[in-house]
Amino acid sequence: MFNHRTENQSAVRDKAMRGRAARGALVALAACCLFVSAACRRDMQDQPRYEPYERTDFFKDTISSRPLVEGTVPRGHLREDAHLYTGKTGNAGVATATGNNAAGSASPGGNLGADSATANTAATTTTSTAATTTTTTAAAGAQQSMPSSTTGRGGTDVDSFPFPINQAVLERGRERYQIFCSMCHGATGTGDGMVVRRGYRQPPSYHTDQLRQAPVGHFFDVITNGWGSMPNYASQSPARDRWAIVAYIRTLQLSEQGSLAEMPPAEREKLLNHSTENKGHEK
Repeated sequence: MFNHRTENQSAVRDKAMRGRAARGALVALAACCLFVSAACRRDMQDQPRYEPYERTDFFKDTISSRPLVEGTVPRGHLREDAHLYTGKTGNAGVATATGNNAAGSASPGGNLGADSATANTAATTTTSTAATTTTTTAAAGAQQSMPSSTTGRGGTDVDSFPFPINQAVLERGRERYQIFCSMCHGATGTGDGMVVRRGYRQPPSYHTDQLRQAPVGHFFDVITNGWGSMPNYASQSPARDRWAIVAYIRTLQLSEQGSLAEMPPAEREKLLNHSTENKGHEK
């Protein structure tokens, strides 16, 4: 009886020991697998790489940062159209144009990329002043009295727009002008913006003879590269938006110099009626 009980206890102990040994083997195997898998893993931030301008013996010049292949142009920044991207004649300055000049800007108007030969298309816009609202016909043909060209930085300023000027372009220009320009140049271009009233240097009025006769390329060049105390806006405004602003500046100039005879008959009648009503209220 005693021997039988002893044999049963020995069998239980052996079985328990075999179970512990099996579990230990499984744990060891799992640990090996985990160790092997961890050793094979390499995160991207840990991959072999050079820091910018780090020295290397792999290249003869010992510089790890390699120069771009000659003639490399970033995608979307070829800028072959000097008229559009520089406001100058010829190819001067195209390769060094700065800012966000991608042609695919958010400017409205499906025909903005057409040839500048149709830039004399008339467009009607409404400009508001403190006392009255004057509807004018803005046409690129109003620039005929301007000098044919002006030599400036990097070439000769163009005197025509690189795409047709229509209502959508003028609306875009008015919006961009109010955002980027009105705080200095004022809502009507007289140079009485809010920051000027607070002490900032006053810009010239757009309605002087000199700026009325300046070619459109001059305004585009100033917006692109800055002038005097005015910083450049190339990085904030795409090329097409800058041209839209120039078109709106021409509209502001025309609004101060236009006559009733140049207005469309319907708009002329509205203005006359409005003027008559105001005189009646004054009496």
